[in-house]
Amino acid sequence: MIEHNELFIEKEQLPVEVMLVTGEALSGSLFVQPTWRRASIEYDAAALLNLQESYFPLQLPDGSTRLLAKGHVVLIRGNAAESDGSKEGLGEPAHVLVQCSNGANVRGSLLITRMTSKMRVLDYLNHTAEEFITLYQDDGTLLLNRRHVVHVFDESYGTD
Repeated sequence: MIEHNELFIEKEQLPVEVMLVTGEALSGSLFVQPTWRRASIEYDAAALLNLQESYFPLQLPDGSTRLLAKGHVVLIRGNAAESDGSKEGLGEPAHVLVQCSNGANVRGSLLITRMTSKMRVLDYLNHTAEEFITLYQDDGTLLLNRRHVVHVFDESYGTD
C-alpha cells in the first residue's frame, strides 16, 4: 500500500486574486513548482495557466481548495516580481487599456518583443500563442485570459 506522503509533490504557494466571468473575486494561492528564485506571477503562474489542462486548484484563505475552470477566469492579479531587472530584455512596453467581457477595465503595459520594426499591439495579440497574456502595472502584474479580452486601446500609438 502506498503511503499518502509518497504521493506528495512539493509546491510553493503564490498569493493571487482571481476574477471570474460571474463577477466573483477570489483571493487565494496558486500551487507552483519550486524554483531557485522567488515564485512570481509573471513566470510561474503564467506557465501554470498556459498549460493544456482546463482546471487548476486555488487554495482559499480558510485552507479549502477550489478547482477553477481556466475558461471562466477573466484575470488573475499578483504582486510583481522583485525589482531585480527581471523585465529587462523582455520587450518594449506598449501602454494599453483593456476592456474585459465582465466589464473590468485595466491599464498596464504589454512587453512586446519586436520581430520587425513594425510590430504592433495588434500583431502581438494575433501571434501570441498563450491563453493568458501578461499585463504589467506599477503595483503588480495581471494575467488576462485572451478569451475574455473584448477591446484593447493602444495608448502608446493611438488605436491598434
